[in-house]
Amino acid sequence: MNSNAPILVYGEGSSSVFLIHELIKRNERVVWVAGSSAPLLPLMPHMKSELALSTLASAADSLAVSYESRIEKGLCHRVFKNKSFKLSNWKKASEQTWIPELSLLGEDECRMEGLNPVLIEERLRASFESHPLITRVERSPVLEFEIFEEGGKIQFAGGMLTEFKRFYFCDDPASLKAFPKLQTIFKNQMKGIKPASRMGALQVVFHHSVPLKQAMSRGLVIPMNRESGETFDRDVLGYFVEPTRSIWTVFLNPSECEENHEIMKKLRKLKQSLNRAFEGPEFLPEGKKEFISTVEREQVRFEDSALYTEGELQTSASNPDFVLFMDGLGQTKAMEQVARHFGLSLPEVQLEEVAGAALDLSDIELPGHLQASDETQAIQPSTLSPESSL
Repeated sequence: MNSNAPILVYGEGSSSVFLIHELIKRNERVVWVAGSSAPLLPLMPHMKSELALSTLASAADSLAVSYESRIEKGLCHRVFKNKSFKLSNWKKASEQTWIPELSLLGEDECRMEGLNPVLIEERLRASFESHPLITRVERSPVLEFEIFEEGGKIQFAGGMLTEFKRFYFCDDPASLKAFPKLQTIFKNQMKGIKPASRMGALQVVFHHSVPLKQAMSRGLVIPMNRESGETFDRDVLGYFVEPTRSIWTVFLNPSECEENHEIMKKLRKLKQSLNRAFEGPEFLPEGKKEFISTVEREQVRFEDSALYTEGELQTSASNPDFVLFMDGLGQTKAMEQVARHFGLSLPEVQLEEVAGAALDLSDIELPGHLQASDETQAIQPSTLSPESSL
């Protein structure tokens, strides 16, 4: 195998972007092949581990993006309840939250001000467009694929033929059927990842003509009304990337992904939920009667394999040149995998346990790690310092 051969990265999602960033930092040549899945933007602004944050921090350092050297750890999202956004009552997540949402929400959330996953990912993608170390391959089916003792060779319908020294597969596992030889290699790396656990996601990006009256930087959870026959609570998950841009996502069962009618119905309910949450003079700018009236442009993304609710990835010692990455186990696990693969860690930071600020907690039962104990005193609403944004 030619030691100067490039590294092949197959797939479009966040894991491929942050993976490629780490490769070119190490002066590796990369052939980036468009995958089968439509990439979704990061679903929430926080992660669920400090290890995942280290991947964002590494990219931010390369882009010269400043961020606070302080981790907020605890409940970083807010739930719409009784006409305001409040700290969630997080006791038994499995009883309160629909399974696909558990990969994004919980007591173990963490964030660092300035580490905005969407803005960082967008800047990375922009920096790749003319990067001399990256060769982009799009809309060109694979004609030939060979595996060598070290690395392999691939030929595309557009005429490109190249050897590669490592192969990173960052697409939906279902698309491995186009690579029968890879199916055998990656079979043992996918523990418990089955098609039956696949969930879809509908994501909407709104561009607003005017910002809301209140600035918000937290992840927001907005309950949706149950439909007839539903036995679980479903939420709209979202946040404001910037004052005039917001991202909202709702998960769908496999059966709901099969009909356009069901998908469009979820889109209407998503908008209705947002109108219900952001109403009144506290949120709406002058002259606007509902949240959706502030939207001047929208982008809708739908992915029927956005998340797998079961399973995990395992490393393989027998085929070290072929590595499986995936976004489908949640954004935190995707960022953790990049961090582990390259040995990333956070620089020295200050840890701050958070519950919430500037919120009405009078009817909220605090999570277990914030309850009063012999050593600590329970946090009361009056002890919380004011904060300008949620």
